Amino acid sequence: MIYGLGMLEGGLTWDYAQMVMQNEMARMILHTIKGIPVSDEKMAIEVVRSVGPGGEFISHDHTFKHFKELSQSRLLDRRNRDAWTADGSKDIVERSYEKAHDILENFKDPSPLPENIQRQLNEIVKEAEAETAEIKAKEKEASKKKPKF
Repeated sequence: MIYGLGMLEGGLTWDYAQMVMQNEMARMILHTIKGIPVSDEKMAIEVVRSVGPGGEFISHDHTFKHFKELSQSRLLDRRNRDAWTADGSKDIVERSYEKAHDILENFKDPSPLPENIQRQLNEIVKEAEAETAEIKAKEKEASKKKPKF
């Protein structure tokens, strides 16, 4: 779990679009840190040999087959300016709000969490609430003992 997605102002504010944007960034970072697979196929050893020095790889079948394995943004628009403008010039914030609204309106929960997980989560919440109440009680007691000037 990555803490803080969607938070602004040190957690005083939470924003759906911010959550969607940061989730996208986290997804891309996780894709990057999983590493690059190294094999003859992934490294295109045969393609490099066949194309040779100074050749081009962009139109090669191998490139087309594997280019989508790179980090693919769902929110960043990487098209050229003309295509972006012709499609409404939406920036990442607009696209993030659209995605957030789509999720909120269309998400269908396929199944609830298993009961044992729900129980465990409820216990965690109860423990946190009890701990918070204890801290507040101690703070209240301590403030009564402080001299008032």
